[in-house]
Amino acid sequence: MRTTKHWAMAAMAAAALALAGCGGGGSSSSGGMQAPTPERVSLASVTMDGEGYMAPAATGDDPITIEAGASRTSGSVTFMCAAGGEDCTVTVADNGTVTSTGGMVTAMNSSTYQTALNTAAAAMVAATNKAAGTKEMAIANEAGQTTDAGPGGSFLADGSTARTDFHSIAISRDRDGTEVSITVPGAAMDDPKFMQAEDLGGGSTMHIRTMDADDDGNVVQEVMIVSTDIEAPEATAFAMVAGQELNARDLNEAVDADDDGTATNDYTALTVTAGDADVNLPLIMSMLFTAAVGESVTHTFDMDDSATDDVDEAAEVAGSYNGSMGTYRCNGSADCTVTVDGDGMVTAISDGWVFTPDDGATSDVADADYMHYGFWLQKTEDSDGAITYNEVETFAGSSVAAISDTSSVQGTATYEGGATGVYVHHVTNEDGTRRSATSGHFMAEASLMATFGGNRIPTADQNMLTGTIDNFMLSNREMNDWSVDLESSAASTDGTHSGTAKGGVTGQDGSFTATFHGSVAPDTTTAVVPYPGSVVGEFNSVFSNGSVAGAFGARLQP
Repeated sequence: MRTTKHWAMAAMAAAALALAGCGGGGSSSSGGMQAPTPERVSLASVTMDGEGYMAPAATGDDPITIEAGASRTSGSVTFMCAAGGEDCTVTVADNGTVTSTGGMVTAMNSSTYQTALNTAAAAMVAATNKAAGTKEMAIANEAGQTTDAGPGGSFLADGSTARTDFHSIAISRDRDGTEVSITVPGAAMDDPKFMQAEDLGGGSTMHIRTMDADDDGNVVQEVMIVSTDIEAPEATAFAMVAGQELNARDLNEAVDADDDGTATNDYTALTVTAGDADVNLPLIMSMLFTAAVGESVTHTFDMDDSATDDVDEAAEVAGSYNGSMGTYRCNGSADCTVTVDGDGMVTAISDGWVFTPDDGATSDVADADYMHYGFWLQKTEDSDGAITYNEVETFAGSSVAAISDTSSVQGTATYEGGATGVYVHHVTNEDGTRRSATSGHFMAEASLMATFGGNRIPTADQNMLTGTIDNFMLSNREMNDWSVDLESSAASTDGTHSGTAKGGVTGQDGSFTATFHGSVAPDTTTAVVPYPGSVVGEFNSVFSNGSVAGAFGARLQP
C-alpha cells in the first residue's frame, strides 16, 4: 500500500506532464494479442499547494477503474472517464507518472479539495486585508502627527509626547559601495541588531531588526529603508585635500624644487601630528609601524644628528598617509616615536615626523554633501502568522546644514530626486466597494520648483514651493496612476515649507514638509546669492484606491 507522502511526490512529478490521457493504440505481445498502450494523464488542472495536496492513490484497488461517463475521486483528485467510449483505467507509477488506458481521462481538483483551497485563499485575502488595514491606520497616525516622532521614535504610552531617542543613521561610502549603519539607543549588547536585508538599487537599502518571540509567540520586527545620493569618494591630489596642505620644507636644501630661485623655501612635505587622534592617527600606516597581536609597542627612530653635517642619520620609512604612498622622515631635533597597539593601529606619535607624498599621489575625499530619506516601521506577527503594523515614521535629512534664511535668494530653481515610503493599495468592485487590499513599500520620483524673491517673480508666487511626486513603483507590482501635487500653504523665507499633498481625492488632502540645505552665502566677487543645493522632506497622501506616507530628497538642477 503506497503512503500519502509517496503518492504526493509521485503526483507532483507528474504535474509537469502536458499531454491529456486517452486510451487506444496497441502493441504486439506474445500470442499475437494487442495490449493497450497507456497514455499520460495531465494533472495541469490539479492545484499543487504543498501540504494540503493529497495524491491520487488507489483506494482498495490498484489501478483505479472508472466506467465510461463516470468519475472517481481519489485523495484530492477527481478523475473523469469520457462518456460514449471505453471504460478507463488509471495507474500511478512508482516514478510519479500517471497514465490511463481505455477512454479519455481528465483530472481536476475534487470538490472537497477545491472548497478547502477556496477557504484557505479567502482566509489569506482576509489576513492580507486586515494587515493592510493596520498599515493604513499607521499611515494615518503618522500623517496626523504635529510633532515628528522620527525613526524608531514611537509616542509614549499616553500618546501625547514623542520620544527623542530616535534610531541614528550613519552613512558612508568607499569604492566598494555604500554602507548604512543604524544605532538603536538604549539597546542591550545582546539585543538583535539591524541587518541589511536587501539592496534595492538606486542608493536604497532595506534593513531589518527582528526581536525574539515573547511568551505568547509574538515576534516584533522593525524595518527601515534608507535612500541616499552619496557618491563614491573622489581621488584628489594629496596637497589639495583639506588638512594635507604641504607645510614642511623638503629634505634637500640644495635643490630648488619649485623653481622660484630659492632652494630653502620649498614646502614639499606634510607635518604629521596627532591632532584629532581619532581622525589623524588612523591615516598613518607603514610596514615598520607594527606590533605583535595583543601587544602594544613603541618604536623609536633616529633623528638627523646636527653634529655630523656630512651624514644624514634621519630615519626614512616608506608608508602611506590617508591612502597616499610616500615617505615618513624623522625631521625634528629629537628621536621620533610611534606607538602601535595589538591590532596594528597607530595610537600615538611624537613630534618631528613629516610625510613627503610620492609624485602624483592622491587621497580619496569622501562625499560630504549627500541627502538621505526613507521610513521606519514596526510590525508584530503573532503565533498564527497574523501581521499587525504598529507604527510608521518617515524621515529626511542631509549631511550639510539646513538653511535658516532664504530671503536674499532671487529667481526660480528646480530640484529633481526620488522618494520612498510605504503604501496601501485597494482593489475595488464595480460598485466602488473595497474587494481587497495589499501593502508594501514604494519608490517614486520627486520634482519640485522653488520660487524665491525678486522682481521677476509675481508677488503672490514669491517664496513658495510646489512640486510633484509620481511614477510610483510598488513593491508588489500593483499597477497605479498615482501622483501627488505639493504646494506650500504660505510664503516662507526661513528655509522650510509646509503645505498640502493632494492625491486627487476631494476633501482628503495630505500634507508635506520640506527643508532646504546647503549655503546661500553671497559670492565674494560677484555678490550673487546661490540657490540652496538640495531640499528634503516628508509627505503623506490619499488616493481613490490607496494611501502613502513617505519622504523625498531632491537636488538643484543646472
